[in-house]
Amino acid sequence: MIAKIISITLVFFPSAVFACATCFGAPDDPATNGMNWAIITLLGVTGGVLAAVGSAIMKLKNKARNYSSETESDDAEDKS
Repeated sequence: MIAKIISITLVFFPSAVFACATCFGAPDDPATNGMNWAIITLLGVTGGVLAAVGSAIMKLKNKARNYSSETESDDAEDKS
């Protein structure tokens, strides 16, 4: 059903498939260079946030593992 709607849209509105002026423009145009830097910046920010979240998860995992091993060793000493 969705494929049929897309096909009809492309047949009756062919201008909808053209690229925008920035994407379709000259590669040396200032707007194109600005768009490229914007994409690189967004990828950098996204990667930085994902790295921070991943490192926080790993830190919490290591703290939980250390706490777990400490409590097990304390329990073993108490039983001895």
